[in-house]
Amino acid sequence: MATATLESPLIIPPTGNHTASVILYHGLGDTGEGWRTVTNTLSKDLPHVKWVLPHAPTGEVTAHNKKSMPRWFDIISHDFESAAEDRAGIMMAARMVDEFIQREVDAGVPPERVVVGGFSQGAAVVLLAGLTSRPEDGFAGGKEGWKPGGLVVLSGWLPLRNSFQELLSPRAAQMPIFWGHGTDDIVVRHKVADTLTKKLTTECGIPMVESLTLGTDRNARCTSTLPQPSNVEGGLGSPGLSFRSYQAWDHAVCPRELRDLSEFLGRVVP
Repeated sequence: MATATLESPLIIPPTGNHTASVILYHGLGDTGEGWRTVTNTLSKDLPHVKWVLPHAPTGEVTAHNKKSMPRWFDIISHDFESAAEDRAGIMMAARMVDEFIQREVDAGVPPERVVVGGFSQGAAVVLLAGLTSRPEDGFAGGKEGWKPGGLVVLSGWLPLRNSFQELLSPRAAQMPIFWGHGTDDIVVRHKVADTLTKKLTTECGIPMVESLTLGTDRNARCTSTLPQPSNVEGGLGSPGLSFRSYQAWDHAVCPRELRDLSEFLGRVVP
């Protein structure tokens, strides 16, 4: 299986006994170093977690006048509902995720104790890698794809939207997914995220666990609860999609979202 050459990721070791790993993919133009502060904060509540922060290779980005920057794949346009997509690049990026998961498995961490997450473009890669099957043999995920402990989508979008359903893993409906998104995001607009999450639940069979709108302060309470199209029990961290929107927040992670993420991780890899 061909993959791009991988730069060694930034590793934030656990502060306690290592029993789980979280792999976090940064967004366009960033590096793994950009998420060190976030993982340092999360580590306080999750001392058993090893953090793996990969660095994207550098390449041209069509949507940015072909400027060269760290990116997991080319972005043709920021119209994430109808623009053409770099299918080959997206698939290559998903195979990079496969390799990082495999490294954790080879080190003795069971796949169900590995969580894969990402921000923006990194989140798009994670959705593809975590919810789809693979045509190749030789990886622990096999042709049915991986079944990690959970997926984290921060300000992301659904890639390969016109063929995603065809690629779905038979394990996809059992995957706990945390999707956080700011209502004032101007990069990946909230209405796009809302449309694509509905595609996941209505066309791809992913159960909707919850759909909430919340304030942004760490202790903010829920301001509205949207109708839930399924009878999933258990709430955050249960198999299916937990879609949490953060009021008046842009393309970034807010304090309340960080708290919710910590809770999600504590439930899927306790």
